[in-house]
Amino acid sequence: MGSLIKYVSNDHPEFAVLIEDDDKFCYPYLLNDERIVGDIWLYNSVPTPSEPEWHKRENLPFLNSAAFVKENLEPFDASSPVEVTWDFGEETVANIFLASRLIAKLTVGSCPGWSSLVTKDGPLARKM
Repeated sequence: MGSLIKYVSNDHPEFAVLIEDDDKFCYPYLLNDERIVGDIWLYNSVPTPSEPEWHKRENLPFLNSAAFVKENLEPFDASSPVEVTWDFGEETVANIFLASRLIAKLTVGSCPGWSSLVTKDGPLARKM
């Protein structure tokens, strides 16, 4: 069963991070007034494919392939210690933490954002 978790900024409620796990993959989306303005792959919920699947548009959104995955997390559930912090300096930044560990960063226009869970930059995540 898939899940959606929304983290709304207290200081700027027009910004939120929506984390979607559809039982295939997990993608956080940075929202501004409910519009997606940034995204990133976070983990595969099914076995990681050896070959990239982004050559077939019908697979959208894509699983990340083994050549890019440094660490594949266990799927989040209601008890997962996920936290989103916000920085509204020169640019809007949403930092996603799991158990106090920074695992992803999204900014307006970052498609994809940055992740500590990948080995190298790719079309689904950039290495943090």
